[in-house]
Amino acid sequence: MKTISFLLMLIAASSVAQTNKCDSLFDAEAGVDAMSSYVWRGIRYVSSPAIQPCMEVSFKNVSVGAWSSWHFFSGWSEIDLYAGYENDYVMFGVMDYYSASNYILDDYFNYHSGASGHMLEAYAGFPGNDKIPFSFLAATTFFGDSDDDDNPYYSTFLEVSYLFTLKNFDSELRLGFTPAEGMYADKTSICEAAFRMEREIEFPQDFALKFISELTLNPVTKGLYLVGGVGIIF
Repeated sequence: MKTISFLLMLIAASSVAQTNKCDSLFDAEAGVDAMSSYVWRGIRYVSSPAIQPCMEVSFKNVSVGAWSSWHFFSGWSEIDLYAGYENDYVMFGVMDYYSASNYILDDYFNYHSGASGHMLEAYAGFPGNDKIPFSFLAATTFFGDSDDDDNPYYSTFLEVSYLFTLKNFDSELRLGFTPAEGMYADKTSICEAAFRMEREIEFPQDFALKFISELTLNPVTKGLYLVGGVGIIF
């Protein structure tokens, strides 16, 4: 019995040590936002309120994660997976956007060109830092984005942002541009001009609330959108 107890203590100690080792190697974050609608890169995809959960695990500068958007009064939904690298001076990675509708067969593993709900995108850029309060993003689709004849668009989105603090809000002025015909516009166009304000209130036990407000103008669609929301980070 003493031998069994000793072995159990060794197993428990080993499990704790392994858990502590994983805790020291990896960072993790999850959260959920409640938004008044869903606007992305100047395009309003759904006008009804949305619940947008997310989760991310990172090892040093490499991260993998998932983000989703579910809507109260729409059969359309989206779930995105991503993997990327980021430091103070460079960022790059791959996004897998997947959208589904209650009116279309939901098959996540369908990657057949022209019949898939997936859209893949490669991105790279500069994330901004304390010394340089600007960020830059260049993103291009390479799967799941095509015209009526199934010819790929390779839609490209270029974005520059000015990052600053306004009172207690982390703020951002953002300008988005597409250099050619694609999913954002029929020709070379400025397709997004946005002003975002976000405030985060931290609590003990790694818990935080955030409040978001964003005003977006799309000169292509002539749409003006004001989106607000509240989120939980844990």
